[in-house]
Amino acid sequence: MAASVLIRGYTIEKEMTALFVSYLPLLTVVIVCAVLLALGHIFLLARHRELGSEARLPRQLVLFVMTLLSLVLMLIVAPLPDSTRNSILTLMGIALSAVIALASTSFVTNFMAAVMLRVTQPFKVGDFIRVGELFGKVSERGLFDTEIQTENRELIAIPNATFITQPVSVARSSGVIISTTVSLGYDLSCDTVEPLMLEAASGAGLSDPYVHIVALGDFSVSYKVCGLLSDLEGILTARSKLHHQLLHTLHGAGLEIVSPTITRHITQSEDYRIIPQPSRVVRSDNGVQAESIVFDKANEIAGMEVLRGELEDRVRQLKESSSEGPDLAPVLEKLARLDEELQVLRKQS
Repeated sequence: MAASVLIRGYTIEKEMTALFVSYLPLLTVVIVCAVLLALGHIFLLARHRELGSEARLPRQLVLFVMTLLSLVLMLIVAPLPDSTRNSILTLMGIALSAVIALASTSFVTNFMAAVMLRVTQPFKVGDFIRVGELFGKVSERGLFDTEIQTENRELIAIPNATFITQPVSVARSSGVIISTTVSLGYDLSCDTVEPLMLEAASGAGLSDPYVHIVALGDFSVSYKVCGLLSDLEGILTARSKLHHQLLHTLHGAGLEIVSPTITRHITQSEDYRIIPQPSRVVRSDNGVQAESIVFDKANEIAGMEVLRGELEDRVRQLKESSSEGPDLAPVLEKLARLDEELQVLRKQS
């Protein structure tokens, strides 16, 4: 009786040992993968909470790929029959193919669009863009959407898929064309109108102005005046100044900015001109620029990102210029303060 108990205990112990040995590779891989994923999360994300959505995207992709590889490796070392392992791998392949096939869903489509935008780089934070009827300055680029700040100071999140399916206009850093259209009567000679419109564009601070006749209507001629604005930070103010200069210049020359279809009152003669009388009030500039208020978040983040890049370049140059270890403490301290300010700004938004 005692011998049979010993034999049975020995058999159970032997089976447990064999089971442990068979699962030992899987346990080892699980522990190693868990440690690597935890370290990857710490070094890529946890220690860089100040990074915005755009900067976090490649790090999140790295962690995602690491997780997929860990799952595949666990499946390979698992003590499973070959038929079962092959069935699971086949099932994973079918599932992955199904996800790719369902790329029309919002989640996957926006994710893939973010990757494409990251590779092609059609615009960056701080650029003026127009997509559809929306115009604004890019303030954030995320994993699934891109945030722009409009001329009404609103923050609008646009799905990344929108930038793939619709044309996107990006204002060039070298300058943008500012234009407006005015309809004037056929009784005014184009030789008289065009020099005045060119004068107005120059007075608005636009360079290389030109005038096009864009339409010959039934009752009026449509003139389009254009000019190059080199400083994109004043794009809203430049449009307003162009309109103001057109009114001031054309009215000052005695030209009506109305079409002949306007209905006149009985008391008005045919020679009456609808031109306001010159004002004696001195027009003062209060010094407030609309762009500094409208695009406050986009300007701050873009400026900080530029400064942060300059500081990182400075740190790299100092490390390369001296093998004795240059004093990087002041630069690194300033970089840390800048990261904290970026983090606070993103939380406030």
